Amino acid sequence: MRRTQGRLFKRGGVYLVRWQYDGKDYRKSTGFRNLRKATAAAETILAPFRQKTKVEALAQLQSRVDREAVVMAGIDDATNPPLSIAQAWSAYVESPERPDSGPATLRQYEAEYWRFRKWAEKEHPDLKAMRSVSRELANLYAMHLTGEGATPSTFNQHVGFLRLMWRVLAEKGRIIDNPWGTVKRKRLNGHGRRELTIAELRKVSAAATGDLRILLALGIYTGMRFGDCATLRWCEADVARGVITRVPMKTARRSGKPMTIPMHPALRAMLAETPEANRTGFVLPGTAEQYAKDRSVVKELVQDHFKECEIETTRETGAPRQRALVSVGFHSLRHSFVSLCRESGAPLSVVESIVGHSNPAMTRHYTHTSEAAACSAVNALPYMTGEPVKALPAADPLATFKAQVRAIVEGLNGKTWKAAKEQLTVLVQ
Repeated sequence: MRRTQGRLFKRGGVYLVRWQYDGKDYRKSTGFRNLRKATAAAETILAPFRQKTKVEALAQLQSRVDREAVVMAGIDDATNPPLSIAQAWSAYVESPERPDSGPATLRQYEAEYWRFRKWAEKEHPDLKAMRSVSRELANLYAMHLTGEGATPSTFNQHVGFLRLMWRVLAEKGRIIDNPWGTVKRKRLNGHGRRELTIAELRKVSAAATGDLRILLALGIYTGMRFGDCATLRWCEADVARGVITRVPMKTARRSGKPMTIPMHPALRAMLAETPEANRTGFVLPGTAEQYAKDRSVVKELVQDHFKECEIETTRETGAPRQRALVSVGFHSLRHSFVSLCRESGAPLSVVESIVGHSNPAMTRHYTHTSEAAACSAVNALPYMTGEPVKALPAADPLATFKAQVRAIVEGLNGKTWKAAKEQLTVLVQ
């Protein structure tokens, strides 16, 4: 037993201190004949040994605490098991802590979850609990994604969701350290969808029929995203006024700010082919229904149409095992719209006010864009489908103005009233 009490004894008129530590006897002279001074000196001599004993005692106590914690954790795990990887998706969907994602985003997240789960079940069958996923294992999975040829964008999105899932379920899964937090993002190569030339736009427009003809026209003449074009409703497309008022799906949950897009004469004439009595529900009912079931099917129809028009839709990256990148898709029409507007001389702020922007600071700037400038920018676009079959009355600027005001008022609530006030103030200037 380690003892550091120590005791004084006198030899030759001088006090010595004697103590025992770690089974060994120690003695040392205090150098004093006076008992009071010798006692103080002995305390100084014994202090380092007492400190060691204290540290060791605390270490022993901590060791016992750790052992007890392991035992208690085992009991807790037995009565209330930590969240397993198999339970993670259901728990994530039901969690009030997760972001308010749309159906399409949730489908993408679910696919990314299952991709990781299947890999874990195959490569690490003994791995059960979420909290058992270590940083080393997370990095192994990241290497697997790279080896499978995931593009930088796909890689970042995939790992980003897993990081989000582990963060949202940290308390329920009793997760102390998020293993995905240290996985480095891939640098994006900057090669997105390219815009189409006027010749290519006219070729794909001329060859399109049915719903695809209108779907492509919406993309070409409005710059709206794929989902917004596919699910456009007649209540958002006012042919008489010549204006489309739509809250983009991408920003609906964040700002709810609507876009007001003037109709190009070619698009307006195309939509006018539908009798006014039939303008209810979706503009493209079949496309909207298929988009709700599986949007990839509609995208494939567009891609196949581009290929039939002899447009290369992919390009090789040159990287081993990395699949070809999509270089032309429906989003190319959005890029084409912006490029054509800019080539016609429209100011950048006018173009971006039409297509919408997710940056709040830029959005505030765009509210100063006049409707006349927006109409000029859209009307300056070249015809891709030939001249309108029949002449339509010119769009009423006052009616367009009213549509803008109506869109702002409909989006008015306790959170948006300040922005709405600013937008209305600009409109009446």
